[in-house]
Amino acid sequence: MRGGPGFVDGPLAATWRPREGAETGRILARVGITVSSKVGGAVVRNRVKRKLREAIRHEIAGLPAVDLVLVARASAVRAEVTDFRAFLRAARDRIAGGSR
Repeated sequence: MRGGPGFVDGPLAATWRPREGAETGRILARVGITVSSKVGGAVVRNRVKRKLREAIRHEIAGLPAVDLVLVARASAVRAEVTDFRAFLRAARDRIAGGSR
């Protein structure tokens, strides 16, 4: 996703764009996850993705209607679900506040 606002904080980088039809209020956020081979081998990458999916499951209801892409950085290996949840809450605040 190019051209949208974003930020980097700790183990993740985020980029987002408003979703089409978000004005109706019934559209939820969509979240894409990217974990490159720079993070580690397949087992490590899958572990990071599982933790991220768990954090998203808990926090998605609070996210505004956006397409959100999360890119795991190398430090994501050491992060826990609580760290990812905190990142998603910070992302929610940034998206809602419109800051970059």
